[in-house]
Order: sequence, then structure tokens, then C-alpha cells
Amino acid sequence: MRLLILHQASVFGGAERTTKNLIQHLDRGLVRHLSVAAPLPLREHLPASIDAFFDTSGRIRHGWLSSARGLATDVSEAASLIADASPDVVLGMMHYSAALAVFGVKAKRLPVKTVGSFRGPVYEHMRLYEHGVRRKAFLRVVVGATARLADRMIVPSHGTARELVRRFLGPASRTLVIPNGIDSDQARADARAPADGVGDLPPHLPRLCVAARLSAEKDLGLLLEAFRRVQERAPSSLIVVGDGPDRERLQGLTEQWGLRDRVRFLGHRANVYPYLAAADLYVHTCHFEGFGYTMLEAMACGCPVVATDCPYGPREIIGENAFGVLVPMNDPGALAQGISDLLKDSGRRSQLAELGLVRAQQLSIERMVGGYETAFRELLA
Repeated sequence: MRLLILHQASVFGGAERTTKNLIQHLDRGLVRHLSVAAPLPLREHLPASIDAFFDTSGRIRHGWLSSARGLATDVSEAASLIADASPDVVLGMMHYSAALAVFGVKAKRLPVKTVGSFRGPVYEHMRLYEHGVRRKAFLRVVVGATARLADRMIVPSHGTARELVRRFLGPASRTLVIPNGIDSDQARADARAPADGVGDLPPHLPRLCVAARLSAEKDLGLLLEAFRRVQERAPSSLIVVGDGPDRERLQGLTEQWGLRDRVRFLGHRANVYPYLAAADLYVHTCHFEGFGYTMLEAMACGCPVVATDCPYGPREIIGENAFGVLVPMNDPGALAQGISDLLKDSGRRSQLAELGLVRAQQLSIERMVGGYETAFRELLA
């Protein structure tokens, strides 16, 4: 089988890590030729085992649904690129890439099977961050048409699947839930690297960690507010791994609240595992999540997790507080309580660390890749 993965991305995050993991672990007896089409900066993050790389920089100009005209231009370029790659199956990772793959194949009537992989709940994004009746109608039409025209749709959580069927009339029979997976052995090996940049944090204090893009949807302001409250009950420090447009504002809050000596903003780190392994607790906040991969990364490193119960990933990873602790959204008091309770209870933390390792084994990389491979085989059967 010849497979082309189309992935428009400007940063390397959870969705990009899923693409990398998929490439690394695909059965190359099944996928005899593997092509990737992506912006050139993404190439350095991907394995060397790719047979062909198509740089979309300057050809496909957008990474999200900006306008009907922009979409039409990008679909034309994507169609030409798919024709040049001549795959049996094209996989579009994330909403925009999926739309380009599906519409591009239909536009040129190419003999190619299409798989769209939506990585998050787009309705929740629209509800919070998109404005105007026309704009929302445009997004509904495109997302819904992508789901209905694709030969298969893959999503990482049941909540995202339900949203796609209910809000966008996606076909349930062709929508597959394949949770993200992790290579636990590799995670633990990567965790043995030095955790640079945190050596000056107070050594006697337990450490919290978060790894996320510093942007509005990740809701790190909520985390800092909870962290401020926690200091009265369970003094601790905080490691923030990641970068983004909210960094200056968040750093300003730590200054304003007198937390500068207890918080470290490390920026982007290619290897997050040493910081997860060095933490006593991982905290996940977000307005919405298709999955929440960093929670799984923390679990693989033996770091217990507390997360806000946002749509939809955290509850499906953690369950009813089975593999971590869930707290209500938009409630800094509840988050502070959840954090401080765990910091004061070393026995519970140890129990959750062990359960997290079990969960990481359940959500293995082999299970994820096997799900994708089965979908490809069924399409070509």
C-alpha cells in the first residue's frame, strides 16, 4: 500500500506527536511506500523512514479554515500534490488537512481512499472562539461535508465522535474511535535526560508540572490562580513547559502575585519527559480536548495527574477518578483543593502513579497504530 499523510501544522504539539508516532510504528510490510506532505519546519520532527516528503510551504497557504476562497485555492494545490504522490490512501491529520485531502480527491476524481483524522472537538472551538452567523455556518458546512465525504473518519475519543455525529451529521458507521497511544518504554528512556532549567527551584518543595501551548484554550490562567491558592495549604513550585501568545501575560501574573521564585517558564522543549518524571504532580487545564496527550505522557513517567473535566479527553483517559483526579472546569478553588489534597497525601499519589503506568500500557502505541492499520486494510479490501 502507498500511504500519503497530509499534515498542515505551524507548531509541534499533541497532534504532531501522533503523526510522528504513527510513522515510527507503522508496519512497513503493509505500508510499502510512505509519503508526508507538510510545511518544511515539521520535517525535522519526523522520522527519517519517510520515503518521500512534499513541502507544502508556499503551496498550501493556510492551516485552518480562513475563507471559502482560501479553501478553494488550497484544495486545488492539495489535489495536485495528491496526484503527484499517487497514493492508495491519503490520511489528513486534523480538520483542515482532512478537508483538503477529501475535497482534493473528489475535485480531481482521483482513485484514492480518504481518511480524515479530526484531533479535537471543533464544535467547542466554534462555540468559544468563532463569531458571526456566516462564519459558523461556513465551518459547519465544511466540517460536515468532510466527514460525510471521507471514506473513514478517525477521532481520539468517544466524546469527539458523538460531537461529530450530532453537531455535523457525520456518519456514525464510518467514524472510528482510536485513542492516542504512547510508547512507554521510550518515554521512560527519554525521561532519563537532564531536566535543565529548574535546578534553582526550592529543593524542599514538591513540584507541579504542565506542558502545553501557552494560549487561551489551554486555560493556564486558571492553573496559576489555583497554584496561588495552593501556596497557603501546600507550598509547592511549578514547571511550565511550552510557549505561545499568552506567555507574557502569564509571567506577569506570577510577578503580580509574588510567585516568581516558585514558577519557571521554560519555553518549548523537544523532550518534555525529564520534567514530567521530575514532577510530583501533573496538572492539566483546558477549555476542550480531543484527547489530552500530555496526561498520558505524565502517566507513562509515573507522574500522577489532576485535570479539569473539560470536553472530552480527560474523562476518557482518567475515567471516574480511576487513573487520576478530575475536578470541575472554571473553578480555581476546586482545582486548588484537588492539587493540595494530593500534595498532602503521598500514599494516594503513589497509588495514582502505579495506576497511571497501567493506563499508559492500556493505551499503547501498538494499539493505536494497529487501529489505523486495520482501517487502511478494510478500505483496500
